[in-house]
Amino acid sequence: MTDVAVAAGGAPWESEVLAQIDQASHLQLQRRCVDLAELLAVGRTGAVGLAVVATDLPGLDTDAVSRLVTGGVRVAAVGDHDRARALGIDLVVEPARLGVVDLSRPTPPPPPSRRTPLLVVWGPAGAPGRSTVALSVAAATAAAGRRTALVDADTMGGSLAQSLGLLDDVSGIMAACRVANQGRADQVDEHLAAVEDRLHLLSGLPRGDMWPHVRSAALDGVVGRLRTTHDVVVADVGSCLEADGATRGRHQATLHLMEEADAIVVVGRADPVGLSRLVRGLADLQDLVGETEHQRIVVNQMRSSLGWSERDVADTLQRLSGRRPHAFLPWDGAGLDAAMMLGRTPRSVAPTSPFVRRVDLLVSGLVSGLGAGVDSDRETGFPVVASPAPQ
Repeated sequence: MTDVAVAAGGAPWESEVLAQIDQASHLQLQRRCVDLAELLAVGRTGAVGLAVVATDLPGLDTDAVSRLVTGGVRVAAVGDHDRARALGIDLVVEPARLGVVDLSRPTPPPPPSRRTPLLVVWGPAGAPGRSTVALSVAAATAAAGRRTALVDADTMGGSLAQSLGLLDDVSGIMAACRVANQGRADQVDEHLAAVEDRLHLLSGLPRGDMWPHVRSAALDGVVGRLRTTHDVVVADVGSCLEADGATRGRHQATLHLMEEADAIVVVGRADPVGLSRLVRGLADLQDLVGETEHQRIVVNQMRSSLGWSERDVADTLQRLSGRRPHAFLPWDGAGLDAAMMLGRTPRSVAPTSPFVRRVDLLVSGLVSGLGAGVDSDRETGFPVVASPAPQ
């Protein structure tokens, strides 16, 4: 027996659906909901296994559908098929046939053999340079001929737009999530800002308290759309990997993207405080997604004034975490400051700097290893840059 909640929003087909439920031996009406809020409340109780909803129910969006599905409720829509699919509803029913519809959950489709890679740049708290590295990684993929989308998904407060001098009145990620949440993911690209040739930015939130505008279901629609229109998607995320309850709260964007990532670039700072935070962060990362071949540990802001060689840092990290860095990014204060003040990428300001060259080498191996998202007739080679010998 399946308990059913109906949220028709006053649609004329409601009486027909209620009659079908009454006649079907395997269905039982649990609640007629007057609006979406009541449906969501019933869904949270676990009292229903099926929700029959109108596709034009006021307030119905991808986030609401996701919350129902996460709570174990199968969602069946009555109305526009395209609208239902856009909201993430896989079952569309005719009111007169509800009693004979197969309500078993469909087998998930196999993952596509080729898809645009999602690269997430993450690092622990303490300003290790996540955003600078994310911007530089995205600039490197764009310079290599890949159409790249850079997403500022740090819900503690984005900084990429400010770094690039793009002070728009509206947050790109907030606007994109809004249209995706309403089932209009085809409009996501309208909220991208052009940075350079083949490089586009989805700007972040100006304030951390605006995080409720970037929920997992909507963000999934945004990133999914960008992965169909770009060759690479690079996401800059926040530092915290802690979940605030079942819904994950303000860190849900970071956690969701980390779990969906094809590759993760982990950024730590080269000084004692930065390395200790990196060690703890690697343990947290292991708990969240495990250790995969497509994780790259980057020690940023490496400089001779620390008195440590790259080998010293690598041996220390190996001893404390069991992991070794894949790259060291030298501190280039003059080049990075110039890029910030000019509102440009480090690559465009100082293309031959040691910092940019090391990023090129890192990205070359990482994206080539993923081997996805680029047309076969497109130039895909990165500049071959010899890594300087360890100090």
